[in-house]
Amino acid sequence: MAKVLGGIGSNLSGKAEGTVFVQFNGGVYTRRAPQYKKDSWTPRQAAARQRFGAINSFCRQFSYSVIPQIWKPAAVKMGGFAFFLKSNMPAFGLDGSLEDVKKLRLSTGKLTWPEEFEVHRAAELSNTVEVSWAKDMRLGGIHLKDELMGISAGDGQYSYVIATGIQRGALNGTFQLPVLPAEATHIYLFFGSMDRQNYSESICFEL
Repeated sequence: MAKVLGGIGSNLSGKAEGTVFVQFNGGVYTRRAPQYKKDSWTPRQAAARQRFGAINSFCRQFSYSVIPQIWKPAAVKMGGFAFFLKSNMPAFGLDGSLEDVKKLRLSTGKLTWPEEFEVHRAAELSNTVEVSWAKDMRLGGIHLKDELMGISAGDGQYSYVIATGIQRGALNGTFQLPVLPAEATHIYLFFGSMDRQNYSESICFEL
């Protein structure tokens, strides 16, 4: 791989005459495009390619939400999209279908997750969600202002990111689920720092 230092290539991204231009960490790099034929794939390679394509399509729905907001700043030695995709591959089966929704990671980071965390609807089919957790004696100061955030999911659809307004120091609270075309069956919750520079890992809860 070669780095483009200036000139017309410095603004390119994509493939041109057998050369691939890749923008990464503020620079532009070139590499030779791989040569493939339709009949050159083994069954195993074809299956892997199909799986990767399916996972890639799934991840793209987050290209304008959690990936630029959370995953891009946290990525090291790769782009935010690649980091998000790599981290979520264990949730998918060999055919590329989502097999375990609880293995999805919609947030990443170093903020801690509180113990004895509980989530439930205020009433059956209610859009009001109640949460509570134990006090962490190890944390104080600015971390008590970490805010609970979440993404609801149902029938393969995912909501926008919501800020619940509930701070870590409150130890409990209620919030409204964002509207989805389908009934929400899961919610992915995580904490974000007050300046939105740090986050916790997301945890999936059934509703």
